[in-house]
Amino acid sequence: MQVNITARHLELTPALANYVYKKIEKCEHFSDHLVWAQVILSVEKYRQVAELVIHASKITFRSKEESTDMYAAIDLAVDKMDKQLRKHKEIVKTNRKSKSAASSRKRLKSSTQPATFTEPETGRHLISEVKRFSIKPSSVDEAIDEMELLGHSFFMFLNAETSQLNVVYKRDNGSLGLIEPEME
Repeated sequence: MQVNITARHLELTPALANYVYKKIEKCEHFSDHLVWAQVILSVEKYRQVAELVIHASKITFRSKEESTDMYAAIDLAVDKMDKQLRKHKEIVKTNRKSKSAASSRKRLKSSTQPATFTEPETGRHLISEVKRFSIKPSSVDEAIDEMELLGHSFFMFLNAETSQLNVVYKRDNGSLGLIEPEME
């Protein structure tokens, strides 16, 4: 797996780079389909932030952690990534056992493009980023698994039962919500 390390507001020493490479090697045993990893190490005042993005063949995993020590932040981010990869591996294994492997491969392919800014003087909200992605039918349970796997607070999907766009989301009290459109 190719690893790209970016350092922001700090000097990337050979010792720190070697530490990152050794930690990333830990993630490789979860899947043979990991293509490349992006590691962003940054210092913001007293915070040391480690962000890890691993691209697999059909899905992207993200983890971001902060600490007062860069090595600790890297450890926390890699541990979080390990949990995501382990959970994904278990989901795939479970889906294969239940003969629904085809549905487990329905992952989003996203592309981010800068938005065009219009009417900045009117005081309207400006969109800074537009995200486009392909969407495939999935069940509510699969959408919840995908949302938790990606670590997002919401997930938009095409409901396989109703053929409508739905959104699952985490509520402030920790429970889950489902948004279903209602045609008038």
